Amino acid sequence: MVFADGVRDLDTPRVSLFARLSLRARLVGAFILLIVSSASATIIIGNIVFGSKVVEMGHWQVESGGRVGELVLGIWSDRLGQRALMGSNMLQAGQTEPDLCATVLEKRSVVDFALVKRNQTVTLVRTGDAAPKIDKLFSSQGPVDCVHTPIPDFVLSASPLQEVADFAHERQTPASGLIVIGKETLAGLGYPSLQRKQGLLLAGAAEFDGGRSVLIVGTLLDGRSDFVAAPLQSLWPHHGAEYVATLFLGTTPVSSTQTEVEPASTIDPGIAERILKDGRPNVGPTQLPGGNYYAAYTPLVDIHKKPVAVLSIAALESIHSDIRNRTIALFSSLIAAGMIFGFIMTYVFAGWLIRPVKELAEGMNKVAKGDLDYKVRFSSSDELGRLANAFNVMVKHVKERDIRLREMTEERLSRVEKQVSIGRLAAGVAHEINNPLTSVLSLSMLALKHLPPNDPRREDLEVVVEETTRCRDIVKSLLDFAREGPVEKRKVDLNRVIQDTLVLTSRYEGMSRISTKLALSPDPLDVMGDSKQLQQVFTNLITNAAEAMVGNGALAITTDEDSSGSFVVAKVRDNGRGIAKSNLDRVFEPFFTTKGRGKGTGLGLSVSLGIVRRHGGTIDIESAENEGTTVTVTLPRALDGQERTGEQSQGREP
Repeated sequence: MVFADGVRDLDTPRVSLFARLSLRARLVGAFILLIVSSASATIIIGNIVFGSKVVEMGHWQVESGGRVGELVLGIWSDRLGQRALMGSNMLQAGQTEPDLCATVLEKRSVVDFALVKRNQTVTLVRTGDAAPKIDKLFSSQGPVDCVHTPIPDFVLSASPLQEVADFAHERQTPASGLIVIGKETLAGLGYPSLQRKQGLLLAGAAEFDGGRSVLIVGTLLDGRSDFVAAPLQSLWPHHGAEYVATLFLGTTPVSSTQTEVEPASTIDPGIAERILKDGRPNVGPTQLPGGNYYAAYTPLVDIHKKPVAVLSIAALESIHSDIRNRTIALFSSLIAAGMIFGFIMTYVFAGWLIRPVKELAEGMNKVAKGDLDYKVRFSSSDELGRLANAFNVMVKHVKERDIRLREMTEERLSRVEKQVSIGRLAAGVAHEINNPLTSVLSLSMLALKHLPPNDPRREDLEVVVEETTRCRDIVKSLLDFAREGPVEKRKVDLNRVIQDTLVLTSRYEGMSRISTKLALSPDPLDVMGDSKQLQQVFTNLITNAAEAMVGNGALAITTDEDSSGSFVVAKVRDNGRGIAKSNLDRVFEPFFTTKGRGKGTGLGLSVSLGIVRRHGGTIDIESAENEGTTVTVTLPRALDGQERTGEQSQGREP
């Protein structure tokens, strides 16, 4: 972008969309981004944590069901032992096997059958219904119909039932526990329809007649859903449909709360083998008809404390998924509400924070338009308050400086007007005396040429020629200063102009005593200017610096662009004797010089200033006595596509 005054705004194309937003919009956007990112991270982490906790809760829940199942097995085992003791006491008192039916195998009893062994005779006492399921066994409301049938001795002696009897004999107390029996024993006990090779039996035993006889009572767990349903009824009495309990003998389901045991419940053979081998519970997901479940597999041990069966307690994942979804929904809603509240507070806070900044911006605009009486009025002890105070102090100093500048400008304008008048008069006088001086100089040089070397008048003529030449140089400088000829500007590289100037000034006597250090910009610094006139400017600056240094001095010349990129800056720095503070304001005055007589006309810097100003630039001088001088030349940078401009000065040649 190019402004009306020819200055380029080089940064405009690089301004991003974010930078064009207002400060309030940027603050609100930044806070919203922070709130949204934090809330999103919180929701994601919350979902992960809640999900893991819900899974842990589901695992803990089914594990609790497995532990309750172990307790139920222990309770049933103790009840069988008590039933065996009750029956043995009855037989010891002289009652017969049929009497056991009303007491030991009564309705709602955990006992399915009883075996009475007297000497070598074994009698089976059980109900007339040989069905193994307890719900069929006790479906009638009348008295229990029991039968007692002698059976072969091998049913008892050749099966683990004998081990229970041996336990009772060894301990001389009732013994009970879980055992696995074969198909032949199952048939002998009245369960011929069971097609499995093995059955899972809970048995209890007690002795009578001084240890010569034994009573064994038992419950077949195959197909007995009340046993596996007991943990569910204890823990979740009102949600039984959402849980499944299954009893496995190896990998074969023997009873379950589901209607169809075989197809409904399965267990991975590897998991079953590991549980039965290590005797440790296992928790994990499983898939059953009706959905996905969390399942806990708990080993059940026999009378030898060896794992022989697995109790599975499974809970629908949807139970805990609903809890997780409701929790996440509530948590997310709270976070969303917090986000909305944060958005509102961010907007309000941004407005409150930006208000003093807007006041400062408004004040700066008014001051920029010339209203130096404006004052920002808001009280605060924070950084913005200190900024407002600093702004007010700055405006006060600007106003004071403006008053001083006006006074100085008026004074300088008065002096300039006088100098202009004197300059015009001097230019006119110089123009009038230029021709007589030329005639005097020409005749004096002609007379000097024809005088013999030993003529006493020769010395006087040499003085006349020298002083006339000096007067001619003064008149020429004065005319050059007063005359503003046409200037034809072209795009030139300031670095190249300075390098050419150094080549020309290298022949100057004073340059042989000093060292010159160049630090030019690596990129071309193009300006629109007259290369010859610019060489004249830098020639004057370099020779002045050389004359100001005594002995072996050091001259440094640097070029670069300013921070905006719209101007080119060249600095000529020396370590000479410097300029006195009292003379610093007069260095650009015509005919002002601190050099001795015959060493300068005092017009060099004045002419240089005029050239630089005609190029749209400025010259600034910083100096201190015995510390050196720095002269800064600032010129506008050439615009893109600009190659040549012709400018005719409005000045009048005297």
